Amino acid sequence: MLQRSAWLLSILFAWSACALAEPLAPLSIGSAERLLVFAPHPDDEVLGAGGIAQRVLAQGGSVRIVIATAGDGFVEAVQREARYARPSVHDYLRYGATRLTEARHAVRMLGNGRVQLDLLGFPDGGLQPLLHAHWQRERPERSNTTGVSAVPYGEAEFPNRGYNGAELAAELAHELRQIRPTLVALPDPLDSHPDHSALGLFALMALRDWLHERGHGEETPNAPRWPRLLTYLVHWPGNWPTGANAAKPLDLRATPLPLPADWPRRNRQHPCLSLQPREVEIKQAALGQYQTQQRAMGPFLAAFVRSTECVSVLTERDVEFIWEGLPRRRAVLSQYVGNAADASAPH
Repeated sequence: MLQRSAWLLSILFAWSACALAEPLAPLSIGSAERLLVFAPHPDDEVLGAGGIAQRVLAQGGSVRIVIATAGDGFVEAVQREARYARPSVHDYLRYGATRLTEARHAVRMLGNGRVQLDLLGFPDGGLQPLLHAHWQRERPERSNTTGVSAVPYGEAEFPNRGYNGAELAAELAHELRQIRPTLVALPDPLDSHPDHSALGLFALMALRDWLHERGHGEETPNAPRWPRLLTYLVHWPGNWPTGANAAKPLDLRATPLPLPADWPRRNRQHPCLSLQPREVEIKQAALGQYQTQQRAMGPFLAAFVRSTECVSVLTERDVEFIWEGLPRRRAVLSQYVGNAADASAPH
């Protein structure tokens, strides 16, 4: 297991060494873009791509946000809300339902009602096992907090769908077919939170399969054969982002948020979107809708309310490069996630 995991890391970092010296550039947003945002938990869509979503709308485009979990596995936060040390499964389910309600309010604030939101309701803290041990429909995962093995939320896109990797992959592919995005924002596979890195890998699987399913048809400006892929970072070891570990939320709205100094420069582009003051205000207001998270980790959320959003760009060649070296992609990818991710990160 460790040998194969180390092998995958060597592949990823060999890929990363292709271009270390490229300067940062502004992120360009075209007119009439179709943006699809994949987020692991309610609030990640705003943290990682809240400004990008606003800019796409301002340029006459459309935005769909897909949130994979209800955030119902954040043990410390549920303990805080329930006010006792051993919450019941009902406490976790109630907390998840509250976070989904907060997500609807936040997304409405972010796009003034113009953003489509799809809630999937997969297990918080459990996306990594869906890559391997619980990939098959016959082997659903049971949530450690809610105790369920299928989506328990009636407002989810597909209620009662089983907790397995095949179902999650199918739902992501469904989203891609529906929107046919020109722009996709997804968690970076090197994010140190296991749900983030796992969802990033699921998204790359779905994107590659979608490309091959579509074939090599004619490309037009409104229907590119391959969308631009932007990976966003939320969790990284050390004191990043600055202010995340402060005793109280800091006002950093006028300060840029660069990628970490030790971030692997895997791609030829790491552009940043400079946000207008009004976009920063709206991002802050959208995060304000997540009252459960403000109580649990207000300084962390505030650390992302900055004057820039910086991303990494993946190309079709990057994705194919990874897959060419992975004969058993789900098993090997899941081992990489397990070794690279920090399970203690907040949800």
